[in-house]
Amino acid sequence: MLNKDDEIKIGITYTTSPTGHAFSWLTAEQTAGKVLPYMFTQCEDINCRSVVPLQDTPSNRITYSAEITAPKEFVVKMSANETYVGLVDSDKKVSKFHCAIPIPSYLIAIAIGDLEYKSLGRRVGVITEPSQMDKVATELSDMGDLLDAVEEYMGPYIWGNYTIIVLPPSFPMGGMENPLLTFASPTIIVGDKSQVYVATHEMAHSWTGNEVTCQNWENFWLNEGFTVFIERHVSGEIHGEDFSKVAAQLGNTSMYQDMVNFGLDNTYSSLHPVLRGDNPDSSFSEVCYEKGFQLLYYMESLIGRPQMKRFLNFYMQEHKLTSITTIQLRQSWEFFVEYQIPGLSAEQVNEILAAMDWESWMFQPGLPPVQLDFSTPEATQSANLALAYISLNGTGSPENFAEYFGYYSNLKVVFHDTLQQHYDKVNTEILKRIDMDLACTLEIDPEVKQRWYPTGLGLFYDPVYTPAHDWISSMGRSKYLSPVYSSLQNSGQHDLGVTWFCENINFYHPVAATTVAGILDVDANTACASQSPKTLPFVQ
Repeated sequence: MLNKDDEIKIGITYTTSPTGHAFSWLTAEQTAGKVLPYMFTQCEDINCRSVVPLQDTPSNRITYSAEITAPKEFVVKMSANETYVGLVDSDKKVSKFHCAIPIPSYLIAIAIGDLEYKSLGRRVGVITEPSQMDKVATELSDMGDLLDAVEEYMGPYIWGNYTIIVLPPSFPMGGMENPLLTFASPTIIVGDKSQVYVATHEMAHSWTGNEVTCQNWENFWLNEGFTVFIERHVSGEIHGEDFSKVAAQLGNTSMYQDMVNFGLDNTYSSLHPVLRGDNPDSSFSEVCYEKGFQLLYYMESLIGRPQMKRFLNFYMQEHKLTSITTIQLRQSWEFFVEYQIPGLSAEQVNEILAAMDWESWMFQPGLPPVQLDFSTPEATQSANLALAYISLNGTGSPENFAEYFGYYSNLKVVFHDTLQQHYDKVNTEILKRIDMDLACTLEIDPEVKQRWYPTGLGLFYDPVYTPAHDWISSMGRSKYLSPVYSSLQNSGQHDLGVTWFCENINFYHPVAATTVAGILDVDANTACASQSPKTLPFVQ
């Protein structure tokens, strides 16, 4: 007989399908080193339910332990501390893990393959395939300094060691903030450290997202908006304020385009999307990142940078290891403004509180209620260079075109975004002239490829077809796949898009494949029925 407050343990025996939505199984040929097969999971938003029988909501936080048995040649890693690795028999070994800090289930993660670890400092390191280690370690050599910078701004880092695992090319995201095992796409390993800001973003999630989590997916911006704000603060400290502003300007452009795609009056264009049972992935866009960032940027403008830092530390302490909603953020903000900022008069407190129109910021679709200025001289110059090429209509080159070669990644993106914003005035002669001067088709920067290839495909510019095809066949990051397939679909090249998709459907992660199938408006099973079904390596 059980009495009140008795503790009991319940054991559940279950099986799950290797084709569950969280799993990605790769053959050896689909990995970078081509030595062993590979498996990894991606549980955000609601895919953990295909791994373990849990209430798959961020409102629940759990600790967990795990034992994984695998063939002895495989290395097993999880988003937890490794406590034991040993042989079971001559063919298999067991790896044991324990995560002692309560986390939402979407942060449970597994990676198994031909892996090795390398320390990059006192509490940071990287994991990847041995064939990739040298370039990965070189690209991410500043991880320790970045973690120190985020910690100085946000307060104590509670997770122990910080490790990034660079996954095979089919990983569908730029990064995933699994504690103790941040997942990262190999697309961030460019060779010039231009995409390392992705690592800064995932580090910042250790505080906002992992330590303090949104209670439900309608409040997802509490994870992403805060994290973008921290990322840009740290980047601004390292590279200068204008560097951060250029990133914010680009984010604003991406946000607005996503709002247009949803509809400017659609709830998905607000910071609080009304899901009504829809898959949270359906509302995923730049809105939660960028509109959330702008809300916090505006809050900082009301109280100043030093006080904003104090507020963030107060916020973390108030809500440590909990899952919250915007209501709790608002309560923390109003308490902080009224009682924690020294020297404010009652009139000033009221002015600050009145300036925050929470209802409009949260629930009003479309652009934020306050328009913020992120313009910089460098970004204006880059945009003007693109406009100069358009005005010359392919008949000549701007006198200052060589300045492009001095642009860092985001300034190049401003140039290409400007071309896309004036797409109706761009033609193949302009593209030829730009390519002749700037060699954009040969660019290694994935942020440039993401824009240049779709622009070229939409205008039937022949030189981009082969490199675009090679690119979408070599990586599976949804952010980069979507513009290419969208350009083919929107320019009447649907059949070519389906051909490219079906060639790669067994390579893409299920999340990415679903996204691309939606863009092409096809049922993947029907459209790609002639493709051999994917064989799952080392699944028994």
